[in-house]
Amino acid sequence: MFEFVQKHRGFVGVAFGLVILGLMMTGGSATLMGNGGAGTLAKVDGVEVTERDLQTLAGGQQVPEAEKPKMVEQLVQRQLMMNQAKELNVLAADAQLREQIGKIDAFKGEDGKFSIERYKSMLASRNMTVAQFEQLLGEDMRMQTLVDSLGSSGFSSRLAAERLVTAVTQPREVTALVFGADKFMPQAVVSDAEVKQYYDSHQADYRLPERVKLSYVVLSREALLPTTVVTPQQLQDYFEKNKAELVQEERQVRHILIVADTAASKEVKAAAKQKAEKLLAELKQNPVRFADLAKQNSEDPGSAALGGDLGYKRKGEMVKAFGDAAFKLARGELSGVVETEYGYHILQLQDVRGKSFDELKPGIEQSLRAELAQKRFDAETEKFTDMAYQQANSLQPLVDAYKLPLVQSDWVSREASADPMLNDKVREAVFGDDVLNKKHNSEAIEVSKGTLLVARVAAHEKARIPPLAEVAGKISDLLKREKAVKLAQAEGKKTLAALQAGTPVALEWTPSRPISRLRSEGLDKPAINAIFAAKLPGYAGVENKDSYIVFKVSAATAAPMDPAMRQNLVGSLEQVTGRQTVEAYIAELRKKQKVEIAQPK
Repeated sequence: MFEFVQKHRGFVGVAFGLVILGLMMTGGSATLMGNGGAGTLAKVDGVEVTERDLQTLAGGQQVPEAEKPKMVEQLVQRQLMMNQAKELNVLAADAQLREQIGKIDAFKGEDGKFSIERYKSMLASRNMTVAQFEQLLGEDMRMQTLVDSLGSSGFSSRLAAERLVTAVTQPREVTALVFGADKFMPQAVVSDAEVKQYYDSHQADYRLPERVKLSYVVLSREALLPTTVVTPQQLQDYFEKNKAELVQEERQVRHILIVADTAASKEVKAAAKQKAEKLLAELKQNPVRFADLAKQNSEDPGSAALGGDLGYKRKGEMVKAFGDAAFKLARGELSGVVETEYGYHILQLQDVRGKSFDELKPGIEQSLRAELAQKRFDAETEKFTDMAYQQANSLQPLVDAYKLPLVQSDWVSREASADPMLNDKVREAVFGDDVLNKKHNSEAIEVSKGTLLVARVAAHEKARIPPLAEVAGKISDLLKREKAVKLAQAEGKKTLAALQAGTPVALEWTPSRPISRLRSEGLDKPAINAIFAAKLPGYAGVENKDSYIVFKVSAATAAPMDPAMRQNLVGSLEQVTGRQTVEAYIAELRKKQKVEIAQPK
């Protein structure tokens, strides 16, 4: 879209009809015009919508073919409103037009005031003349006046929003009787004939797919960890090799800086270096004076007052030349004069801290064991795979060689398994001819990175429909449940009818609680609708999946609500009401005015 519009949508969006057009997405029918005139995209009561209008809306940018129908529809809706504004003689005064243009920040100069030069140049850079812009702005101000007259922010929409918020937030005191299926289970009697009849008509529901039980072994890095030995020498070697990274050594350094940056002249640099060397000579005579001399002479504003103390730093946190020097010093030792991009430094090492080998040993052992186990796994992969293939009639050789547990699965079908190790690749393999029918081991299957699995079939069962005796218990429970639900719902409806007729019911109601559409307290939509459909005071009932609930609904109570929250709700609903009003108005204009849209070429 037009970059200028996107950056200044606060007002300029209205100037191009975008705010209004955003409210006018009701659609509606239109008469096709054939291919229309040259450059004509649509006609609205005889007024043409052209390619030039489309280019103006797009800010002179190329419009993708897929976007054209939507943008043409926006232009059609804009013209519908313009025609109506003209018919009603809705005008935009020149003074209002000038005032609105003056408010647009994009047209203001550096002094914050409207600049005619900036106004003209910015429009010209977007292929638009002042006259075109002011015409569009005037038209949209007229349309905005028309939209405002519909009451989108007026009394009627606010009153409707206030009433709707009250309806949504006002609670009703509700208590309930629950008729659950469980209470009626003892009364639900199912005969053998009913079970047989259900079985005969639902056999396909109980069909068992072809399935197998598997034995399998898994080789992984984790499986090799317990038998992977790490020697003391390996631990020490690993520590020495990775000492810098593991220890994370920090050094506390004092320094004196004599400033002479890279832009300084040779004379300035020479003088600074000479001063640093003089201070170094003095410090060599009496190193304990380092802090005092740093306070008196260092030109580092951050550390001079602290006697040059920089605190604890890692090597990578220092400038390279500075860090190299600091990490070569022993405690209390002075450096020579060190040159960096900031000038000349003298360093003194105060302290060194970092983790010891004993502190790091548990973590090193864990990391090293994992690393060695991975190397073992990589080295054993080919051997493991060959053994599974060459001794294909048993998994025992793999169990013995690698000390692996032999895992027994539950029933597994081609489509699914409860065991996450038996994924699609494994199931495809075990239902293959070589494993299923020839009773061989599967190949070594990579079920995840660094994990190999070999399986064989321990039991096989073809697809079948189980006999009635095998599923009779499940069917009986199902039918009993269905009957209990019907009994519960029938009793609930009977109770509701009695209450509505004024007959007292000696049952235990749940404690009363306030229920509103905004705070449903866990009740589903049918229950809420039933509660708010009941006359006050009154009763309502609703069926659930396995129960029936009777509600006693008392009079509506006061609905205390945070004023700011209520205001936000009213404002949101008011906007929706205004949008719906404009949508309905556009739909009526479309019926009144003749709209013709050209067919794409």
